[in-house]
Amino acid sequence: MNKLFSYTFDLTPPKPKLHEYAYNEFRISLPLHWRQYPTPEERTLHFQSDTAQAALTISVSFYEVPDDKAQRIAEKMLDARLEAFQSGVQGKVEVLRRTIAPHSSGAGLEISFVGEAEGESVYLYLGFVTARKILNFALVCRPGREEAADLFNEIMRSFHPLLP
Repeated sequence: MNKLFSYTFDLTPPKPKLHEYAYNEFRISLPLHWRQYPTPEERTLHFQSDTAQAALTISVSFYEVPDDKAQRIAEKMLDARLEAFQSGVQGKVEVLRRTIAPHSSGAGLEISFVGEAEGESVYLYLGFVTARKILNFALVCRPGREEAADLFNEIMRSFHPLLP
């Protein structure tokens, strides 16, 4: 008597399990290797991943931002981000990208900054300046522009800010 054996193999890698963090101003889903750590700053969340060798900080500050001052505030935010990154690294920071543009929803300005301290780290920042707040999203990761961009893009797929 012949017996038939039937096997099936799923070669698709399993999707990573995610933990969802939901707050009034945004929500984000991160793989379980990201751990949240306390921070002394109000309205600030800090996450770290040993697996990704990266740190993520999300913060919100509430201000009434008049339309005629939004551009100037956005420029100051980017200057402050560059200064903070430069003060935290040994080497010279190369600015790879710096933008200020209207958000696609019309709800304010979207600002971004990418800098690299060669051999040390890559800093990727995304911010939103709206009529009622400034929302900041900053990722610091190990050197490697392409790897940093891939990690940033992966995280951004699950980041949903509430604007304005």
